[in-house]
Amino acid sequence: MEPKLNSRSGDDREKNGASKLLIVIFYLIFIVYAFITIKIILFKTIPFSALFHSRIMSLRSINMIPFNTIIEFFTSESIDMGRALANIGGNIAIFVPLGIFVAYAAYNKPLRISFLCLLLISFGLEVIQYVFALGSSDIDDILLNFAGGAIGVGVYKWFRKTTSSRNQFLISLIGFFLAAGLLGGAAIRMIAPDLLPFSTAKVEYIYENDEVMAGWDEAKADLVGDLAAVETNKITVYMNPKYMQMTGEKETDDEYAHIQINASTQVFIRHISTDKNTVISKYEEVTSSDIASLLETRDIAPTVRVWLSNEDMQVAEAILISIIN
Repeated sequence: MEPKLNSRSGDDREKNGASKLLIVIFYLIFIVYAFITIKIILFKTIPFSALFHSRIMSLRSINMIPFNTIIEFFTSESIDMGRALANIGGNIAIFVPLGIFVAYAAYNKPLRISFLCLLLISFGLEVIQYVFALGSSDIDDILLNFAGGAIGVGVYKWFRKTTSSRNQFLISLIGFFLAAGLLGGAAIRMIAPDLLPFSTAKVEYIYENDEVMAGWDEAKADLVGDLAAVETNKITVYMNPKYMQMTGEKETDDEYAHIQINASTQVFIRHISTDKNTVISKYEEVTSSDIASLLETRDIAPTVRVWLSNEDMQVAEAILISIIN
């Protein structure tokens, strides 16, 4: 009987060792997936390298109406069906592996815990996008991401029912991750290769008509914030702490700065657009009367830079307003 017991003990140790190795592989694959997901979600509009660029790009928009963006994808004449399906399908597919991992981490806990975690993670990513002005924050993205995560939870449940051992279960999950990664990577390479973390594509910055800004250095603006309000001879700038951190300025006790403008104040607008790995800025000079319309037609306050008069620090010599097209 003793040799048989030793043999069984050896088999158990071998199985436990295999389980630990599979768990390590499972977590490593998930870490790679998390890295790629953060790159695609947070830095799909503004590349990570742009955060350290001398000219700070601030892209921020928000949609809080459920299904508004999804409906627009299918009804807008400017968006082809392939792009619509790629955006919707991509937002769903990218959260499927996360759903699997969340369900794995929340093993033996109520199903609602997994769903709550998925909602919180998706919501958190959209909040980060908005706070750091990394692109569009959209409730539809949260809904689509959650749908993908729910599918992932379902995949996890299915594998648990159809596998007969823990090792077989882990092998199935790893195999699913690898297959999904290969298919997802191939799809991204065909549709938007610049989103891949290891893409060799470099970010290109194009400044059109920037000669109108001659004499005004954006890095030397006296104030940087959000355009909060416009009156006949005055603008109100919200001193967003985010800009203070990015420009190295000290935060002030006043959240809002009220700046006088007059006939001699130069007003510039920078229209910002992106095309894959290209960030395009187009400058134009306008009149002070054109500023008010910017707030009327946009839900999100545009970024504003102000150069103050040396003679009167309450008066603006020049203003640059950045808007997203």
